[in-house]
Amino acid sequence: MAALCAATIVFLAMEVMRDLRVLSTARSDNAQWTLSQAEVEFLDFQHAVDQARYSQAPDLPLVRKEFDIIYSRLQTLSQGTLYAPLRRVPEFDRALVTAMAGLDQMIPQIDGPETHLIAALGSMSETITSLRPTVRDIANAGLHVFAEDSDNSRTEIAQSLLRLAFLATCLVIALLTLLHHARKVGRQARTRGNELELAYGRMNTVLQTSLDAVIVADKAGRILEFNAAAERIFQYQAHEVQGRTIGEICVPDHLRDAHEAGMARHAKDGSKHVVGHGRVRLEGKRRDGEVFPIELALETAQTGEDEIVIAFLRDISRRVAAENELVDARDKALAGEQAKAEFLAMMTHEIRTPLNGVLGNLSLLQDTKLSPSQQRYVRNMGISGKLLMSHVDAVLDIARFESGVVQGQDETIHLGQLMQNIVDSQLSAAEAYGNLLEWSWIGASESWVTTNESRLQQVILNLLGNAIKFTRNGRIAIELERMACDGADRIEVRIIDTGVGIAEQDLPRVFDDFESLHAPLEDGVAGTGLGLGIARRLVDAMGGEIGAESTLGEGSVFWFSFPLVHGVAPPETPAQAVPKDTKSQTILLVEDNEINLRLTEELLTKLGHEVIEARNGQEAVSLAQTQPFDLILMDIRMPVMDGLTATKAIRDGAGPCKDVPIVALSANVLPDARDRFIAGGMSGFLGKPLNKYELSLVLSGASGAGSAPEQDVPQAAENASILALMDRYLAEAQELFDWLESDPEDLREIAERCHKIAGSAAAFGHPDLREALVQLEERATAGDRAGLAQAIETAQKAWRTSPAPCVS
Repeated sequence: MAALCAATIVFLAMEVMRDLRVLSTARSDNAQWTLSQAEVEFLDFQHAVDQARYSQAPDLPLVRKEFDIIYSRLQTLSQGTLYAPLRRVPEFDRALVTAMAGLDQMIPQIDGPETHLIAALGSMSETITSLRPTVRDIANAGLHVFAEDSDNSRTEIAQSLLRLAFLATCLVIALLTLLHHARKVGRQARTRGNELELAYGRMNTVLQTSLDAVIVADKAGRILEFNAAAERIFQYQAHEVQGRTIGEICVPDHLRDAHEAGMARHAKDGSKHVVGHGRVRLEGKRRDGEVFPIELALETAQTGEDEIVIAFLRDISRRVAAENELVDARDKALAGEQAKAEFLAMMTHEIRTPLNGVLGNLSLLQDTKLSPSQQRYVRNMGISGKLLMSHVDAVLDIARFESGVVQGQDETIHLGQLMQNIVDSQLSAAEAYGNLLEWSWIGASESWVTTNESRLQQVILNLLGNAIKFTRNGRIAIELERMACDGADRIEVRIIDTGVGIAEQDLPRVFDDFESLHAPLEDGVAGTGLGLGIARRLVDAMGGEIGAESTLGEGSVFWFSFPLVHGVAPPETPAQAVPKDTKSQTILLVEDNEINLRLTEELLTKLGHEVIEARNGQEAVSLAQTQPFDLILMDIRMPVMDGLTATKAIRDGAGPCKDVPIVALSANVLPDARDRFIAGGMSGFLGKPLNKYELSLVLSGASGAGSAPEQDVPQAAENASILALMDRYLAEAQELFDWLESDPEDLREIAERCHKIAGSAAAFGHPDLREALVQLEERATAGDRAGLAQAIETAQKAWRTSPAPCVS
């Protein structure tokens, strides 16, 4: 609309200008003056004629001159182009023709002789007088026409000016509208510009504060943008890298060729092997040449006709280092688990080795003539020894629980007999604190049930041990009750004491590991806080529940329940009897521990078998290659050559014992250890301490007819043998400490000799010495010379304060 208005205004302005130019030429004024002048000149001609007519001396030249002037003027009106519009007016044209005709009649007189002219002055005067109105009509008609033309011109100019003013007004309005719109658009543009500026500022701030490097490059790889993080990571300033390629700045030398090839492919055909595929792990290079791991993500974008590549890079050096640390930590954890497994294996060996001595001697002692009191003592000691063995099994159960392997074998037991055995074993401990200990059934009793005896016994012992430890001069009662819960029968066992009790806020923590809420009373021995945690795990493994109720200062009730599975009483068979009238066997006994060797040898000799000794695996292999045996009892942990290696050598050899049964003797009773022994070529397994019945079954299987008849060894001979072992133990222990006084350098020998004496110390009633020697062995094995002297001093003190050795 503005363009149309402008065009119209231009057109009208041109019209007005043209009209003004016409007016500026004053042609109409000249024409009007000519018309007016024609009448004046006609009057001058009339005056000249009248003057000459009445003059004595007529001025004829003047007449002729005036005639020529008027004739020329009228001739101009008749032929001039300026007066063409006037001639189209009838009145003007008719008057002009009449005037010209009258003048034409005078031409002969004017051009004739003077006499003729003077004679014609009268007629000419009359003619002029008659033509005078006609000449006036010519002037009036012309002036009238020009007046109308002037009016028309003024009207047209006025109209043009009005149209021009209107259009100008419209144009002004349009311009104002456009100005308003332009201002609005301008404000929007400024607002958008401000927003874009703010957005750019925010974007720039984000880019500059980003922890990730952001690098913008063109399609050829030349760097366009380089943010602060990129400066920090790659150690370049932004102005230093402008126009340089990414490969030159960021890519390590060994990846440069691959990077350049990829950029060339992308520039050639747009192929994108990395672009748009998320983060990939690569390597980057700093200004100082350091190569470090990065995470890279590439994206492309269009900016007009150009394509840019945006690289997002992250320095992951710390993360990779942390991952490596985690891997190392995992490897160390796995190594720790392996070490724990090895420790458990060693622990079972070290604990079961002295237990073998204790229970073996008790077994031998039971076969001698004892008084009723001695028989009771020996029986209680045997029960306690078996309970101690069950403690070891419980520790192994904890290890299996932690590894997610829960194993256990249910068997049919007599609950009343089990409870009585437990009470008998703990009666002396309870009486030592002035406590009354008893057990009973609440309601109907149950005799034979099928459950895991070891776990059940361990839970009761742990709860009962706590009750004894925290009760003085009180009463401890064990109650058993058959209950129905959710349609299933269960046995609930409650241990009720009148001890110190537990605060209510502490009850939720009593079953957590290493939670010891308060110290034991008086001379009680503080615990580790693991007993109730073990009990909880064992009850969970049995499919039961455990809990506690207590009142501080009044006593506690610890209870647990387990599913009741009725069992059938076993038939009365001489299951524990040793078969009679069987042949004697020749047995190769391979054992490095002197005490265990002598006890096992004495047990086998009493059963009527011939025993050949070997102190290590190498000796066993040598004997097995040259001498036939009916059975080989092979220890696992031995110097020179271990039992598994010796077994493999015997099986792979061509000696007479290639196919002889080889039974492992080990305190490591973990299932994976047994499997490893069998996989190593052994025929069976006997755990330490040896059980006469289990040994008899192995001997029966080896001979096919049971073991040999038990020989009657005189008690004096037994006592002499035991005393000889004690003397040997004392001599070897003293020899060890004398040798340690010499400050030996061979740590391996120190560990081996301490290990040997530690195994015998516990068997002869020296647990403190055994513990000190174990610590000394660990220091030597670990190569800890700094702590070795302190460990030797502790062991020497334990040796000096040890009581006289005794088998019990």
